[in-house]
Amino acid sequence: MRTFEFECDDRYEAEKLASLISGQKDSKVWLAGISAVVGNEIVIQLKDKSSHAVVMMNSKEVDRLNLLLRNVLNGIENIHSSDFEASTVKIVLD
Repeated sequence: MRTFEFECDDRYEAEKLASLISGQKDSKVWLAGISAVVGNEIVIQLKDKSSHAVVMMNSKEVDRLNLLLRNVLNGIENIHSSDFEASTVKIVLD
């Protein structure tokens, strides 16, 4: 298992991101796509068709997160779990 850390703008954004990409009981995530990337903000679409913007610390963090989430969407990576502490999100991959 590998762990990646991402810096969000604040604790609220970190909590939101961790919950949006958390694994479900069947080891699936509700992630359906990335709707947009603008500056230091990424818009995540879920399988229920809702979209949620997450503000990251900077555009570098957005680029890293975008790459990881696209790998998940393409079946290259699998999210095992996600958690947050302060403004940092930790994503564990299988």
